[in-house]
Amino acid sequence: SAARPAPHFNTSPMHQLKTFWRLVRPFWMQSTGRTGARLLLLAVIGLSLSTVWFSVRLNTWNGAFFNAIQAMDGGTIYPLLLEFIAIVAAFVFVLVYADWLRKKLVIEWRRWMTEDLLGRWLSVDGRHYRLQLAGLEPDNPDQRIAEDVRLLIESSLTLVISFLRSLLTIVSFVTILWTLSGTLEWTMFGTEWALPGYMVWTCIGYTLVATGLTHVIGRPLMKLNFEQQRREADFRTSLFDIRRHGESIAGLGAEEAEQARLRASFERIVGNWRSLMNRERDLAFFTVGFGQVTQLVPIFFALPKFLSGAIQLGGLMQIRIAFQQVASAIGWFIYAYRDIAEWSATVDRLAGFEAALSAPLPGSCVRQGERVAACGLVRSKTGEPLLEDLRLGAEPGRLTVVRGASGIGKTTLLRALAGFWPWVEGRLENRPGAVWLTQRTWLAPMPLRELLAYPHGADAVSRSGCEAALRDAGLERLVPLLDEDEPRSWMNTLSGGEQQRVPFARLLLARPAAVLMDETTSGLDDALAVRLLTLLRERLPDTTFLLVSHQPAVHRIADRLYDLGERA
Repeated sequence: SAARPAPHFNTSPMHQLKTFWRLVRPFWMQSTGRTGARLLLLAVIGLSLSTVWFSVRLNTWNGAFFNAIQAMDGGTIYPLLLEFIAIVAAFVFVLVYADWLRKKLVIEWRRWMTEDLLGRWLSVDGRHYRLQLAGLEPDNPDQRIAEDVRLLIESSLTLVISFLRSLLTIVSFVTILWTLSGTLEWTMFGTEWALPGYMVWTCIGYTLVATGLTHVIGRPLMKLNFEQQRREADFRTSLFDIRRHGESIAGLGAEEAEQARLRASFERIVGNWRSLMNRERDLAFFTVGFGQVTQLVPIFFALPKFLSGAIQLGGLMQIRIAFQQVASAIGWFIYAYRDIAEWSATVDRLAGFEAALSAPLPGSCVRQGERVAACGLVRSKTGEPLLEDLRLGAEPGRLTVVRGASGIGKTTLLRALAGFWPWVEGRLENRPGAVWLTQRTWLAPMPLRELLAYPHGADAVSRSGCEAALRDAGLERLVPLLDEDEPRSWMNTLSGGEQQRVPFARLLLARPAAVLMDETTSGLDDALAVRLLTLLRERLPDTTFLLVSHQPAVHRIADRLYDLGERA
């Protein structure tokens, strides 16, 4: 694929949050399902945050249980075990339903965002195609709609819930840690010093230092994750292209060349993956080490008070648990750093896609009229004259054929008349409801009746009309398939010539006001091409036909033959 400029990253947290809010605001503030989504979100957050209460309750239980063990108080131990079972059972119930409701919210949110992006990408003005022509299409829009939307929603909910849980954990356990740690007193330089709640200050200082180091180590992860997603998508696209053009590749014996191309694409994945795994390794050394050390640090600082008898074993266990909870909550950034990096990359990718969908594009100068006509100058994207001194007119009920050397601009002329090529000086006219049939036929996998009615629903055509249209197009063998409801892969089922005949059957059913055809009979023999074009002209007397063709037999039946070479 063509080289793309390196993406610009603004890693400022405020910038990322503003970009994220711009992406999700329509769903939460404007969608018809916003009220239900808000209630779901509140339920998910409420259930998720309630787990902090369970953690506090278990902390209290630990203190009582280990004190009972130290005192060998059997009368207290067994009721505490029953209490533990009840707490854990309720805890499990809350966790399961919090996850179930979260998944329900994910799919509702994802459905809305997917439909919104699809509607804007596949808009009625053909924006997806205009972006391609203008060279403004973001890389791999399929991945951005199918994968990035899911990643954005899932990671956003995970990060928000874990962050709020961390805040509540800090509020809940700091009080416990402050009360249990008491005051640390020492003498220095002849002065008595006292630090109340010293374990709290120790925890805060310890965690903030670790957070700063985490950011220094893991900062490059966002760019690496962004690049990894893009290279993975490029590789999948290349594999899809192989499958799509397998016949041409096999015919040329180009398998080794395609292997080399795919290997090169995959090596780009491998190279970035190695950079990513090395950076994640460095970050993991620190975060895993931090997690392990955090288990011992509270014991180390509280041990003097335990040995002096100021606190019992249960109190020591409570301090350890409370310290770990507060350290983990304050250090949320440490444990979530990799997820934040992936989330940031996803936000940037979707923001770029959304910006492309909203960006202004060059307008078309095609006017609605009674005929198909072109008068003026058609330029290339770079501004060079492509077709000069155009004088073209096609009338209803008549077949106008355009011919010319390959590369002279025949397809570009049809693009301009269809309203997709804006680099035109002069006047273009097209009839309302015109249809453009491109060189590459697209037959979507669907039941045959839907295929014939496409892009409208199957109810737009009758079975008898479909049967007659198939027979007229020389596709009699497909008539028995009209009653099937299962979709078929028509691009693999039909031959090239049969694929080109399906659009003719569609035209007989749809009866459009005008048809722009680009080499749509190139896969048909001359006799069949002449028969189908003559049939169209007879059956659709009010339709304007403009056809680009290299076939002399087609040229002979044209009502008007226009040679672009004479104007070049």
